[in-house]
Amino acid sequence: MESITQILEVIRNLTKADQDKLLHKLNTELTDTDCSSAQLIEIRRDQQQRNKFTCPHCKSEDVVGHGNYKGMKRYRCKGCTKTFNDLTGTAISWIHKKEKMKAYIKCLANNLTLREIAEELNISYRTSFLWRHKILGAFKDVGCTKLEGIIESDETFFLYSEKGSRNIEGRQARKRGGKATKAGISKEQVAVMVSIDRNKQPILEVAGRGRITSKQIEQCLGKWLGEKASVLCTDSHISFETFAKSKQLEHIQIKAYKGQRVKNRIYHIQNLNNTHSLLKSWIRQFNGVATGYLQNYLNWFRIQRTAGSDLVKYLNYLLTSNSAFVPVKLIKPQKFIS
Repeated sequence: MESITQILEVIRNLTKADQDKLLHKLNTELTDTDCSSAQLIEIRRDQQQRNKFTCPHCKSEDVVGHGNYKGMKRYRCKGCTKTFNDLTGTAISWIHKKEKMKAYIKCLANNLTLREIAEELNISYRTSFLWRHKILGAFKDVGCTKLEGIIESDETFFLYSEKGSRNIEGRQARKRGGKATKAGISKEQVAVMVSIDRNKQPILEVAGRGRITSKQIEQCLGKWLGEKASVLCTDSHISFETFAKSKQLEHIQIKAYKGQRVKNRIYHIQNLNNTHSLLKSWIRQFNGVATGYLQNYLNWFRIQRTAGSDLVKYLNYLLTSNSAFVPVKLIKPQKFIS
């Protein structure tokens, strides 16, 4: 048997990529990644005790017990008369192999590819894909907080993509992202609205195709303004000026094209630009993301910044959302016509 010194010498001679794979494999093998349904239900019930217990169908609080089924307690809503259990409405409510969920979350936190996850957990590639988007869809709005004080906001653009589609109309298929045929901002570009306050908690929303409008800004940012929101720092786009007036916010324009970076030593959009850079770099690893699933990847990016590699936080976020009440077979990409 080789000594530890010899093993370490072999590891040092591996490439950085192989060392990372080995580290992940060791973490997977040496850490208990099983998570039973009972454990998931316990986490869910803890959340329900801290928050208001509501019906996942209609959000009514008028809920009563309704027996048990397959080892899980059932409830009935007096408002809509529908029944549900502890996991109904969560991202794992229609998943059969719930015991693999913690291991899947760990793979997700480590940015493993769909094929690597499928091989790691002994599931099909299709199942790996569906689980990813059911989980990422559940992360929408979870863990987000209202923006207060000085808020930085601006859009960044991604090339419109129909990656994975078998029927692309109006153009030839591109390879690994490709480039737009038109210069500047056009319908070939998808606007992603990024907003952040000085607590550096980002809000990321897909706004639509082409130039952003004040209506889209309202849809992406309006609901996230806190009571203490006072200043909106943006570039010189007129749509932000219209939005700021409608919300009675002081609007500070940072004109980067004139070399302007900071106003009055306090107003800037540097946190925002840094988030744009990190997001672009992070998305690049996927070699192009289908626009229909782009919001899910934005959710993933935000949760990774918040939870890091803390699996408990991931599971808590996963079980917080009641908006994932959909079978995995019905997951389809979101359409963007505007």
